Amino acid sequence: MVERVEKVVLEDHQLSVENIASKVGISVGYVHTILHEDLRMRKMSSRWVPRMLADEHKAARMPICQVMLTHDESMNGTFFSSIVTMDETWMPFFNPETKRQSAQWKHTHSPPPKKFRVSTSVEKMMLAMFWDSDGVILTHCVPKGTTLTGASYQDVLKNKLHPALREKRPEKAARVLFHQDNAPAHRAYAMQQFLREHNLEVVSHAPYSPDLAPSDFWLFPTMKDTLRGRTFTSCAAIASVIFQWSKQTPTETFAATMESRR
Repeated sequence: MVERVEKVVLEDHQLSVENIASKVGISVGYVHTILHEDLRMRKMSSRWVPRMLADEHKAARMPICQVMLTHDESMNGTFFSSIVTMDETWMPFFNPETKRQSAQWKHTHSPPPKKFRVSTSVEKMMLAMFWDSDGVILTHCVPKGTTLTGASYQDVLKNKLHPALREKRPEKAARVLFHQDNAPAHRAYAMQQFLREHNLEVVSHAPYSPDLAPSDFWLFPTMKDTLRGRTFTSCAAIASVIFQWSKQTPTETFAATMESRR
């Protein structure tokens, strides 16, 4: 009977337990037992991914990853810890707790806690964050109503990132292994020329690959979870809390995240 249930499931992975029971001719309870105890199976929802990668995107990832590994080998395993990475994210002035974070222990006769729906128009601010294996180097608040254009991005790199590097990472200030995404402002010819003139050696980033961008797969989700349930009145207040969070997060965590791409 176990083999029959498994055969039916493998033919259509989306069948309900009731459908399986009907096809095999056994009770729903028996199907549950076979699925969970004999076959060790469970029904899982699909996970959203940012984009279905085309063949050319997949092909682009391989040489970029190979180049990074080659650099790491030539640098005796210090390539990833030498990188300064940056990315941008929207940070709301109020980000509600998740359902799990707001859960409370209650007696069975007590009323359930209430959680008010947050307006979709809540004010938010764009942050540009620069960090490495030792922690956050710079949190830049993009002025309200603007975005990082080529000119404003150059200004941030020259007048904010470089001073921050000289203060916090003097050993990296002279020559920076710099990782950024493929935003148009980052890829413009004038920007590429600026980066070369200011000794920012760009580490290539494969298109549509957030799993290769440590800000996307670790920094932003972790940081935002920590800040949930708090209300801010300015971007400076957000930056201050992020700085404290960075100081409280073990350096080993930042380092392990950068090394995880190896």
